[in-house]
Amino acid sequence: MEHLEQIITIASAGVGLLATVTGFLIPLVKNVKAKNRLTALNKLSVLLNSLIVEAEQFANFTGAEKKQYVLTKANRYALENNIPFEESTVDAEIEKIVKLSKNVNVGAPKSAAEKVTSAADK
Repeated sequence: MEHLEQIITIASAGVGLLATVTGFLIPLVKNVKAKNRLTALNKLSVLLNSLIVEAEQFANFTGAEKKQYVLTKANRYALENNIPFEESTVDAEIEKIVKLSKNVNVGAPKSAAEKVTSAADK
């Protein structure tokens, strides 16, 4: 009987220890996954800036075609570098960058060609 009590005591201590370790590991794993996801998004965000600038050079493309070009290039980069690619997240990041760019460039000075054209119209 005494031997059974010792086994039960050790088993209950083991279960308690297992529950405690599990309680610490679950948040740790979630935080590591979140950190990896943010790091990947940051890498893609840096790449997106250059891709958007590159896509803006295509004068004959519509905005949707330029966006698709950027999405395709970003997806290819993600596949080559084993980065998880969530199209909706990358799409939202592209929209954010484009919106910021449009807000910043509202008051940008005109290029020399635009000044000449507007002066010729007067």
